Amino acid sequence: MKSLEAIKTLNDVSAHQRGMFTSAQARRLGVERYTLARLEKGGSVERVARGVYRMGGAPGVRDGDVYAAWLSLVPDREPGVPRAIERTPVAMGATSAWLQELGEIGPEPLEFCCGERKQTQREGIAIHKRLLDDADVVYVAGMPATSPERTVLDLIDGDEDLSLVAGVLRDALARGLVADAEGLASEVDRRGGKAGLPHGASLYELLMKGRR
Repeated sequence: MKSLEAIKTLNDVSAHQRGMFTSAQARRLGVERYTLARLEKGGSVERVARGVYRMGGAPGVRDGDVYAAWLSLVPDREPGVPRAIERTPVAMGATSAWLQELGEIGPEPLEFCCGERKQTQREGIAIHKRLLDDADVVYVAGMPATSPERTVLDLIDGDEDLSLVAGVLRDALARGLVADAEGLASEVDRRGGKAGLPHGASLYELLMKGRR
């Protein structure tokens, strides 16, 4: 495939993926490896992660690194074609909170879960085998992430600093992202013992006041 034709082809797919595409997608579309290497050398595309490229000139985005990591886990995806949630990695924990701009928490190490067992050789990415209910998944920046409620509970279960969890919880509530605040409060309080609180103490109330 000639370079101009390859660029048009890759532009078409990357337009649906925040300016990015995978080498697997390029191969499926008929862009040969040597053509891709030529485009990279000429600056028409740039490698942003293992097997993931961005079109040259595509604007950088806040969540670009997370999206590139997610794409590397689903390199054969077809944009616009629904994919069963059990086969799709879902951002979770701090990564999910950061994507949704909840609290003051960073996204790394990048954490995903998937109903199917997946592995990656990339450092800084953790993948857990876990099947989520549809209600526990939201879509942010073109990729699935755990819902604010599920994210709060996962952060507590993962022993995250409670001051950071408090910020995530309060932001989610302030923005009206929690459908069942009473149910979430109950689930949070069930984890009070794990957080080291005495029997009968409310972890939810503690977080709402702001743990320091």
